[in-house]
Amino acid sequence: MKNGKKAALLAAVFLVVLAFGACNRGSGPAAKGGVREIVFWDMMWGPAQTYPAAMGEIVNRYNSSNPDNIHVTLQTVPWDNFYQVFLTAVTSKAAPDVSTGAFMQSIQFAEMGEGLSLDPVVDAWKKENNPILNDYSEAIFNLHMYDGKHYGLPWNLDTRQFTYRKDYFEKAGITKLPATWAEFEEACAKLKAALPADTYPVIFPGGGDYNGLHAIITFFVQNDTGATDAQGNPDYLNPRITETLQFINRLYVKGYIPEGFPAYRGTDAEKLFQSGKAAMYLHNAIDLRDFPDIEAVGGILPPMAGPSGKAQNYTWVNAIEAFSQTKDPEACHAFIKWLLENEGDLWEKSGLGALPARASLRQRPYFTDRWATREISELVLPTVVSVCHPSPSIFLPFSIIEGEAIPMIGMVNACVANPDYRAIQQDVQDRMLKAWAEFEM
Repeated sequence: MKNGKKAALLAAVFLVVLAFGACNRGSGPAAKGGVREIVFWDMMWGPAQTYPAAMGEIVNRYNSSNPDNIHVTLQTVPWDNFYQVFLTAVTSKAAPDVSTGAFMQSIQFAEMGEGLSLDPVVDAWKKENNPILNDYSEAIFNLHMYDGKHYGLPWNLDTRQFTYRKDYFEKAGITKLPATWAEFEEACAKLKAALPADTYPVIFPGGGDYNGLHAIITFFVQNDTGATDAQGNPDYLNPRITETLQFINRLYVKGYIPEGFPAYRGTDAEKLFQSGKAAMYLHNAIDLRDFPDIEAVGGILPPMAGPSGKAQNYTWVNAIEAFSQTKDPEACHAFIKWLLENEGDLWEKSGLGALPARASLRQRPYFTDRWATREISELVLPTVVSVCHPSPSIFLPFSIIEGEAIPMIGMVNACVANPDYRAIQQDVQDRMLKAWAEFEM
């Protein structure tokens, strides 16, 4: 597919409208006074009240301490319409120099010829024998590679897992946490019998927004499958997909999840859990400090195994990247290297929910003293695979999965009394094949 056509398709995939103007670009080594200016676009990874200021403090520290006369201008970018913002900037030759971004972003722009290889950062770490290289698993560190080069380096991990209420489990007489889907259903039956009629055993997003995609991927992974095969080809007719849809159907028809679940958005599921109307909630790392009653009784469920799978969850691996349009690649590499080496204080001050990609940072008291982050690190992270599972690497059409959430359609359509699984799976498979074919045009 030609780069222009691919860019247009990727824009359509995300169904977004331009809402944010192009930012002033850095002027490179020839800037006035000899200052080397670069622009850093950072996504709104945490609360607006705290996150931009916390990242700004770190950037200011770099500006005041680096010996190379580099000045970084930080701009925080909202998630609304984010992909169109980046695509418009890149295609109009007004890209930032450095950015954080969504999971697929570094690979998409690398394929378009707009990414800047970060291999010089990796090479510098190797030359220094820098211990930071021991902080990453090989799979995570090499995930954002394209044509054998690093176009993104991981900095945060956005996992998915169940939080449960220990008080509700105790009321239902559940003394052993479920390790399989069968045990999970047994626990749901006990919870349904023990809790009020308006309180559900489990809640997670349905088809109201893209968070439902995150939920179905969790169950795919636990059954050791995915919407695609290991080569990234549509594989929705896989029998393990059938098992997954049957599992979700049982949760629905037995009343373990609400009747209106197929239309639930992420915020709907979160509010239900926060109001005490659900015993378990599938989500990313949740901040319950405003809900002390739940905070006091919360716990993280260990990953479960589906009938054909194994106990594992998945994580989004979000990266920092740079763009080939920059006038000062060396400054970009220097800033990225420094930021990844000095980002530790960001979490304590920003309210950022996703965990550090660096294992050593997760050993700080800020993470080990809080039950949620400690249990995610101890129970979930040792099992995680990439959201692209079973593919070991990012494949370009994954942007269709992320953007159009086609696999989620199967979950929504399975929430009826007597679903025709074959027809549901064939419909999703056909949609994916069509989207793949258009992508390759």
